[in-house]
Amino acid sequence: MAEGERRLSLPGKIEQVRAACDFVVKAAEAAGFGDNGIFQSQLAVEEVFTNIVEHGYNHDGGDKSIEIVAKITPDTLIISILDEAPHFNPLTLDSPDPDVSLWERKTGGWGVYFVRQYMDDVRYQRTQNRNSLILEKKRPKTQK
Repeated sequence: MAEGERRLSLPGKIEQVRAACDFVVKAAEAAGFGDNGIFQSQLAVEEVFTNIVEHGYNHDGGDKSIEIVAKITPDTLIISILDEAPHFNPLTLDSPDPDVSLWERKTGGWGVYFVRQYMDDVRYQRTQNRNSLILEKKRPKTQK
């Protein structure tokens, strides 16, 4: 359970989502998460990365990048995802209602909904002309 920070910068192409997920899986493993925590972290990053490529870069982000920073602190895994897309805070979107029947549900918004469900904290910042979504997940308590 090594503490520290790891960084990965990838082209903003959908083909890079696998590399982003692999990077986060390794960080979650290093943070001491079990299968469930690893899966949730990976799925959250997959959703955010895909949304950046599809919506932020309009499927044309080859000349743009997506940077992922994974920081392991004593209590938390912090995953920051930074992009060069136009200013957009996905946390301002209305959350879909999971109690509405499948036939009446509106499309869209479910990815951010699940990211919020899987992570303990999700924040947005706009810094240095980049969007930054910060995902935090509490590390499992070690047994003594």
